[in-house]
Amino acid sequence: MHLSPTELVGQNGLPKRTLVIEVQDGQYKKSQPFVLLKERAEKCSATVGSRVTVHWDYQGREWNGKWFADAVAWKIEVQGQAGSVQQAQPAPYSDNELDADSVPF
Repeated sequence: MHLSPTELVGQNGLPKRTLVIEVQDGQYKKSQPFVLLKERAEKCSATVGSRVTVHWDYQGREWNGKWFADAVAWKIEVQGQAGSVQQAQPAPYSDNELDADSVPF
């Protein structure tokens, strides 16, 4: 996990931070950045090595004919430090687990 320092962006000085989490998917790590805005940027208590649950939404916007999208976090729950004893979490969904006969649609 990586959490950037708070930066002030735009004309109004909007507080913004980026939280990047890494998830092990088989033999590869996948990184997912989330944007924290306003009071969420200032109050985030996660630290490097924390296990977190992120609640988020996609937000898109158009600027000068180009489209931009962000995964904006609206709630972050700190579960504990990496390596600490945790309750068993369900395994993340993997499309490798399904075959053509078990797809529900």
